[in-house]
Amino acid sequence: MQYRNDIAGLRALAVLPILLVHAGLTAIPGGFVGVDIFFVISGYLISRIILKEMDGDRFTLTGFYRRRALRILPALLVMLAVVLAVGWWRLFPQDMRDLSWSAAATALSGSNIWFWRTVNYFGDAELTPLLHTWSLGVEEQFYIFYPLLLIALRRWLPRHIVAALWVIAAASLAIGYGLIHINKAAASFYLLPSRAWELALGGLVATGGLPKLGERAKPVAAWLGLAMVVASLFVIEEGMAFPVPWALLPCVGTALLIAYGEAGGTAKLLSLAPMRFVGDISYSLYLWHWPVMAFWRFERGLRLDAGEMAATIAISFALAILSYRLIEQPFLRRGKAWATPRVLWGAVAAMLLVAGVASLLAVQASTKRIANPEVERLLAYLDYGDSDDADFQFERGVCMADNAKPFFDPGLCATRRADRPNILVMGDSHAAHIAQAMAERLTDANVLRLTASGCDPVWPVEGDPRCTNVMAIGFEGRTPGEGPVSRVILSARWRLVRLPGLVRAIELFRDQDIPVTVLGPAVEYEEPLPRLLARLTMRGGVDLAGKSRRLDLIAVDDAMRKAVVAAGGTYVSMQDLECPGGVCPLFASDGSPFHFDYGHYTLGASRDLAAKLPIEAISPAKP
Repeated sequence: MQYRNDIAGLRALAVLPILLVHAGLTAIPGGFVGVDIFFVISGYLISRIILKEMDGDRFTLTGFYRRRALRILPALLVMLAVVLAVGWWRLFPQDMRDLSWSAAATALSGSNIWFWRTVNYFGDAELTPLLHTWSLGVEEQFYIFYPLLLIALRRWLPRHIVAALWVIAAASLAIGYGLIHINKAAASFYLLPSRAWELALGGLVATGGLPKLGERAKPVAAWLGLAMVVASLFVIEEGMAFPVPWALLPCVGTALLIAYGEAGGTAKLLSLAPMRFVGDISYSLYLWHWPVMAFWRFERGLRLDAGEMAATIAISFALAILSYRLIEQPFLRRGKAWATPRVLWGAVAAMLLVAGVASLLAVQASTKRIANPEVERLLAYLDYGDSDDADFQFERGVCMADNAKPFFDPGLCATRRADRPNILVMGDSHAAHIAQAMAERLTDANVLRLTASGCDPVWPVEGDPRCTNVMAIGFEGRTPGEGPVSRVILSARWRLVRLPGLVRAIELFRDQDIPVTVLGPAVEYEEPLPRLLARLTMRGGVDLAGKSRRLDLIAVDDAMRKAVVAAGGTYVSMQDLECPGGVCPLFASDGSPFHFDYGHYTLGASRDLAAKLPIEAISPAKP
């Protein structure tokens, strides 16, 4: 197939924003859409290759899988081996266990399924060195099934390939939307059925499924496509419904660029030598950049300053160039002379070997002990989200709906009683992490809980159906039982953009003569506090943990205090409550770390803070 310089440049346009946003550059919040650009490119190129060979009666499944194996596996498996070696050398046992299992899944082309099943709400993505391989899992599964689909279409519906691809794209879009609608956003993000439309879109470009345009209209369409891709980098933000519908913006833009931009201004721009160079090494650059940045963060902390951003990007480029020249290109050149059975059986053996070694390392890491008992005790809190204390504290799937357990039982968690004052706690997991402790303190009251992870208690209600369903119960006065609500307490991982909605929520309850208390943003650290304390304990100075505190939240706290008081609410600064005089305790009174991740309280810490809450702010208002 003829090499297109502009597509090489388009690969650069995909991978560079990924590097920048993963390094921590906030100016392009949508940089992660580079993955979606890659999907459209892959769908286009693979369709062109397969259909061209079919037209010449030269296509074979073994030949196709042979080329894919030579293209993908050598650099991938070498990267996995290096990451496992570095992880064994530098990571704590829990982190090495998780890394090893994810490496085994990656070697077997199933990392997207693995991360769909294991990445949870309390996880820390920046410290998951192989999280980026989920997209490779999607592509590899596509390579397995797509040729079989085209063979079937070519045999039984040769005149309807384009129509079939449109049907597949529409069905995939519907699946993606449906999964988000039923609170399965993670499945929509990670799995092939909800991503297939992006690859099918590339296939539609390859099969002539887009409209034919005149010579004057083509450049206009191409420039429009480039504008859509660039706009997506700035318009799309984390937390938006993704991949449906927002991924349509970069994906349609990419399709327009490929379909109508082979010649003209966009092609000249994308074909510049630096763009082609980055595009040529883009696969290796994608492979290496995330492990480099994840390991750097393990050692130095989550937030990278400008120098660290430049250093991690430079290291990523250096490793990518070495990988491209010493692994990718040699295998592609020499592999042409190798017999197909040798390539395929060798690929299977290599995949199984890496997966087997990774599995053994996971088992070893699970039993590995650290000589310092205090470090080992601290690291145990990295698994706090799966502990009995966390189950008691959050009651996920019962009193707190989240992505993994999107269920909520108002009968058990939010039933009013006529014989006691009813205190309604509403919000996300930052409400759930202290609600149980407040209930223990307010022994004479009936504490109701309306909590859902990632769901701010603002009016009108916002977010996916899990959020809107739970929050609407409180805002619309649909809690079951009898007796009035005596006070509403709103708590969340607040952002200033939510202030107008919070003010409207306060006014809504105040119009019903219900007093409102707002708990401000919790203290947060730039990485999970137990890991930070463990690392500093090994280096001999936990007092340095304060340098990792997010001080930007103090300004958020001050702005919220003014807005809440002006709206007629009562405000409690959780920053001041936890850190009087600016000094933050690192451990709760029961000896547990104050936070089990970046900012959620452990059960002991929540009880300490609940005991310090001003009683007039959380109890029924006096008549």
